Amino acid sequence: VLGCQFMRASSASSRMLRWFASTVAVISAQPPDGGPPDGGPPDGGPPDGGPPDGGQGGGTTTTLEEPHIVVNSHKQCIPPAGTAQTITGHIYCDNYFEFWFNGELVAKDPMTFTPHNAVQVSFEWDGISDKEFAIMCMDYASTSGYEYTETSSAQIGDGVLMAEFSDGTVTGSGWNTFVVTHGPTDESETAGCSATNLDACVVTTATEPTGWTGAGFEVDGTWAAATEYTADEAGWGRTPSWDTAASCCGTSTSPMTQATLSLNGGCSVIYTADNPDGEAVTVKQSECLNPQSVLSETRSKMIWSSNLKKDNKVLFRLKVAADASSGIQCPVCDAVVRTTQRIRREMRTLTDEEWGKVTAAMWIMKTTSQADGVAAHGASFRTYDYFVAKHLVAMLDLRGDQAHFGPMFMTWHTAFILEFENALLSVDPTILAVPYWDTTLTEPSVFTDKYFGSAPGTGTNGEVIDGAFKNWPIASNFSMGDYKNAAGETISTTYTGSKTGMLRGPDATRTETTVLRFGTSTYAYDPNDFWKCANLDSFWYDWYECVEQGSAGGMKVVSGSLHSGPHGQVGGKSSDDSGDFEDVASSPNDPIFFFHHADVDRNAFWWMHVNADKRASAYGYPTENCTGVGPYSGLNYYGQHLMDTMADAWGFSAQDLGFSDSMDLQTNADILCKVSPTTAVYTYDFITACIADGAACQATWGEQENATTTATTTAATTTTVAAVDDNTTTTTSQSQTSAATEMVASLVGGVLLVMLH
Repeated sequence: VLGCQFMRASSASSRMLRWFASTVAVISAQPPDGGPPDGGPPDGGPPDGGPPDGGQGGGTTTTLEEPHIVVNSHKQCIPPAGTAQTITGHIYCDNYFEFWFNGELVAKDPMTFTPHNAVQVSFEWDGISDKEFAIMCMDYASTSGYEYTETSSAQIGDGVLMAEFSDGTVTGSGWNTFVVTHGPTDESETAGCSATNLDACVVTTATEPTGWTGAGFEVDGTWAAATEYTADEAGWGRTPSWDTAASCCGTSTSPMTQATLSLNGGCSVIYTADNPDGEAVTVKQSECLNPQSVLSETRSKMIWSSNLKKDNKVLFRLKVAADASSGIQCPVCDAVVRTTQRIRREMRTLTDEEWGKVTAAMWIMKTTSQADGVAAHGASFRTYDYFVAKHLVAMLDLRGDQAHFGPMFMTWHTAFILEFENALLSVDPTILAVPYWDTTLTEPSVFTDKYFGSAPGTGTNGEVIDGAFKNWPIASNFSMGDYKNAAGETISTTYTGSKTGMLRGPDATRTETTVLRFGTSTYAYDPNDFWKCANLDSFWYDWYECVEQGSAGGMKVVSGSLHSGPHGQVGGKSSDDSGDFEDVASSPNDPIFFFHHADVDRNAFWWMHVNADKRASAYGYPTENCTGVGPYSGLNYYGQHLMDTMADAWGFSAQDLGFSDSMDLQTNADILCKVSPTTAVYTYDFITACIADGAACQATWGEQENATTTATTTAATTTTVAAVDDNTTTTTSQSQTSAATEMVASLVGGVLLVMLH
């Protein structure tokens, strides 16, 4: 188990900016059929980092043939007893394995010799039966027990097995082993067997126990406890590599000559006696993973029999009692499925009057004190700078960033945008909901005098002096003592302001008193990439990695970062200083922030809808031993995990978010429960249309050119209904409303209630 690691936020925290991954590929495949093992693995590794100044919007070629990731590399919560569960994991065997769970064949390694790949696996457990893992692992060896027998340096190899599963099961000495083949025997070596006298070598073969792969099999005295080895002793072997352009796994070598197989340059080919130059096999990218990127000796152990070199084919079994699962129980979600929800709409579909109400309310939040605002608008009122300060405190937490670079990114920001929305509606309930900025649309431009103003800013030093938020002021001469947490206490933070005493990141040196932008107004995110992340069959952290750095489950998925791209490319940099939207610590200073993050939340909303089957296990959200990404890669700290209170130094109370009058601070689990597509107080304008016409909200998987696109936004033609059940297929629009559907809308307490009859 990973030990907790903590880090302190340094003054350079604001430079730990967004990074992204570039083009990626995943290819579907079928494992090889029966016969002497010939196979291959899933590849990946930590996503390639991008420049520190933000993501990109597309324009590169990707090859992704299916939306499936279905492997959870983090430990998830344990559903109630008897609840069926999807278990996922990674298996690495030197050289070839076959895996059964409860008597059912789950996976075969498609690569039989090299490279030394790890393979993703996914299988179902009924939640009632004992869990029985059975793996055959075989190190390649000829009839002499040697490999590379057609070279001048034949040698005896070694085998190893390493596996980790999302239910917490990992390889270790608790597994049982049965040796099938062993050699060369000591007796044959005494008789003259050697690397130069292979004819004298003898390999013994034991009969495999009848039914050893099946459920209910019991090991006997012929089985022995597994022996644990270190990577220094067993080695990781030849690292696999995924060829994106060719969609194949390399590089395969001959167990006889040690040379690269000539067919296809050794990419997705295996050695057979009939085809020594190589035989083509189909390999998925998820079967061509670098084992060092998905497995860790701090979580699991490399195991084998007691003879690492001479035991060539070994059977492994482990039985885990159905009630033996250890870990955190999944919290019971008691949130009520809503029959009505307010509707977040794309900002360009708002009328001039509706958009004017949004901007006017934000100006009131910006220019009104907290006390005066509460007196005039009620307890939900917040000043605009309250949100800038709260974001800064979360990011600069001494334990580690509480709002970025980990699975809590979306739960924290979902709560943050909801609290902002509640404050906005307290000023003007007729606004109904915060709008979102769809970054896949370029026309009409949002960088105009009607909307966000120019990018870069047209002021002398990059100030934004046009648009609905022109000359938007940045606070100075402020005191963090002015802000209180939900308990009414002064916020505990080391943050006191920028280097120039302004409400900007701690490293910021600019003295301009209005919002700065140094980036571009031509930014656009590829729409197909948007839907790729939104439709992944994956777990929570996989989705986050997709929208943050373009990867998921150790594989590249899209060509840019839905989240970080706009921050870096629109906010931009000037010399060593960031534009306000680009400064990771204080990016809410630029009003674009809230419309952009509502759009990222929109992607999460659809992902939660298509992955509703994972809701009982909190979408696989990590419960312990989670590690961050980017500047927090490998770091584990409080705030990241399912049951952790979100940014508890300045958290979100149930009252802050409109859940109840309680001042209890909310956990990541609370947000997943209470702000799901069926339980949230809001929904999005596209939801019912997507459910009615699923093809409209699907990605194209396969080779394609992801070019930046232009799309024209017209006036709103769709009114989205109340909470949509995960299997509901209802919709209503001005162009599609049937005679049988009556739409009734009423304004109750400032919330639009839309019902279908």
